[in-house]
Formats: sequence, C-alpha cells, structure tokens
Amino acid sequence: MKELIKKEVEKLFLAVWSPWGEEKESDIDISFGFIFKSEPNTLCIVSVDKDELWSPHISFEALPESNYFWDDFYPRIKMYMRAEDGDLMIGKEYYDVTKSKIFNKIVGNEIEGIEFINFEGNPDPFGVKFLFKDDFIISLPNSGGNTVETQFFNSNNSIDNFKRLGNLIFTKV
Repeated sequence: MKELIKKEVEKLFLAVWSPWGEEKESDIDISFGFIFKSEPNTLCIVSVDKDELWSPHISFEALPESNYFWDDFYPRIKMYMRAEDGDLMIGKEYYDVTKSKIFNKIVGNEIEGIEFINFEGNPDPFGVKFLFKDDFIISLPNSGGNTVETQFFNSNNSIDNFKRLGNLIFTKV
C-alpha cells in the first residue's frame, strides 16, 4: 500500500454490493475506488481481503463499463434495503462520487499517509486509514464485507465497535 502515498486522486468511486434486504446502512458492503491522476485507466479498490474477510487489501480493476452517480446512491441503496423490486440485479455497483461536495477534500488531493489499524499485541491489521490534508478514509471489515467512513460520509464511528474488543494501534505504512 505504500506505493499509494503521494498519489493524487483524480476520480473517486464507491463500489457497493447490492444490499438486498439489509436492515442497517452500517451492514452494507461498500469500498472506495480511486482513479489516480498518474493511472487514469485503472480503478484501485480498497477493501478487505475476501479470502480472509479481515485484512486490508487493494486490487486493481478496469474502469467500470457502467456506473451510477452520487445522486443515485441513497435512492438505490434504500430501494435494495426495502427489497421491494424483484427485478433489481444483485451484484457490485459503482457510483462515481467525484463531483460530490462531501468528497471535495479527497478528490484532487494526494494521499499524504496511510496507517494500518490493528489490535495491541496482534501485528495483523484489520483496517486501514488514508490520510489527506483535510479529510481521511477509513476502511474496516463489517458483517457484510467492508465499510468505509470519511469526515463527511457514512460517519458511524465504526472504529468504536473495534475499540470495545481491545486497544487499537495505528501504524504508519
């Protein structure tokens, strides 16, 4: 992950597994996808390792062939959660959130640092925090797979759930 430090975020996506019938937004499997200025044809997804269901993981994908936008995000998520439309396709959806004001301290800015999050006494990280000049992104496992938070998005203090399990250590990458 160290290679991501100092990369400028040109576009930002949310990668979401359809939350069919989920009761709480905090259970939605959601990850961030970065398109860096230096690599405009690659989507870098930060999530948990799906094999381990715990460790932070980055993967690189082709740009999505189709995507939704920020204005579509909450209406579609609520529609899936209500599980009312049997014609909805279950799978991963991409939302281009580049132009949303709540991400404007991330888009166009460099990743200034990265910290792994782990429990004291256990060197294996379970989360990762990306530091920007005036914002951050935290990526953590949840019951559905992965959840994310920034200063202004999905601010559920998910990290507090882990603090109940032990002392947390933030280690610079």
